Amino acid sequence: MINEANRLKQQAGQELDAVLTLKFQELKAQGVIKGFWGKSNFNHTGFTYRNQYKTNYILETLDEKIIIINSSNSYRQDRVKQDLYDFQGIMGHAQISDRIIASILLYPDEQLTSNTALLLYRRNVQNKIAYSPATHILGFSELIHFLENHKISVELEKAREEEEGTTVVKDGSYYGVRGNTFEKEVVRILNDYEQLRFLKVNISFVDNLYKQIITTLASDCGCCIQDIMSVEATNTVKKLAGGGNAKTDVIIKLNTVKGVVVQTISIKNTIHSRVSCHDYKADDFIRVLNISDTKLANYFHYYQEFGSHKNFVNGLPSGYTVDEFKILLEPYKRIFMEWVLMGAHDSYNLIEPESQISNYLLINKSGVTRFIDFQSYIRELFDNSHFVYGVPLSWTYPSKQCGSRIQLKLPILV
Repeated sequence: MINEANRLKQQAGQELDAVLTLKFQELKAQGVIKGFWGKSNFNHTGFTYRNQYKTNYILETLDEKIIIINSSNSYRQDRVKQDLYDFQGIMGHAQISDRIIASILLYPDEQLTSNTALLLYRRNVQNKIAYSPATHILGFSELIHFLENHKISVELEKAREEEEGTTVVKDGSYYGVRGNTFEKEVVRILNDYEQLRFLKVNISFVDNLYKQIITTLASDCGCCIQDIMSVEATNTVKKLAGGGNAKTDVIIKLNTVKGVVVQTISIKNTIHSRVSCHDYKADDFIRVLNISDTKLANYFHYYQEFGSHKNFVNGLPSGYTVDEFKILLEPYKRIFMEWVLMGAHDSYNLIEPESQISNYLLINKSGVTRFIDFQSYIRELFDNSHFVYGVPLSWTYPSKQCGSRIQLKLPILV
């Protein structure tokens, strides 16, 4: 009896592996993911034992980040502890840990409707009642949706970079590189220990960007430059619950004699006076602002449908006006701006608010850089920018996405 049960479990596991492998091959062919690997083992950094941790699947995303997946035909509380142990070890102590943007517990869709223990566990994790090193607990259909959202985020980012362009600098410095390359260069500079040493002993040798960021953060947290022992930075940020990108581009950690300071940075690298900063569906605006079944919600749907100010004004039905939209949005301006720019208030999407909400903005406009906290920047926007529907942002739609999404653009103040 026991042997037969084990045989059936093994067969079910093999069938699950076959289904997932076929699906991942399909997603790779469709360009949703860059590649994938099956069962993989890892050693704990500093130790030679190669089978310390394992994962069922590793997916490489289009932007060369890593998603690890442990899958099972069913959820059992005693069995999932092994998966969580492996996740904890891989994310904290494996060679690939600095590239991981998501760790997913994966189950058949029916488990998320019939397995009450799994539903309770997922709800407790989502509500921060239970700790889990798994960033996402998904059904198969949810995983496909997650990966498709990730692909959309990457493609939109590439389109934005193409649209915004970059400066051309003859000396080849980082001021002339675009998008993700600039982001990586910022991380490289922040991790350069020589820069910290220069900042402490001879400020004339310090890279200007490094000086701007570190001196601002030190001042804001009330610590002295001499108290900083080391600086660590990464551009690996966990994915949002829905698979999209967080507003944070870089996470920076200052290790000081008084403790550790962790902050988050959003990067805008452009030659233009306005850049894309937010790209969501009308339903997401309604969800975050908590305005379901209101007239204000209808305005967001109408703007998404029409896609431009002219078409919006001409297409509004009787009883709807642009002035009323502005009045109705007025009480939500603070939440609206903090969500659009920082990623705050999105409780559905935020998995690690402390790392996914961006508190600082780094601008590189044609070689002129500025580093400022977002709350101060938002105040400047309200003091110095043109308002559209009561907020200091431009409204439009993403390329080829009219009728399905709303895109907002941020004025660049340097």
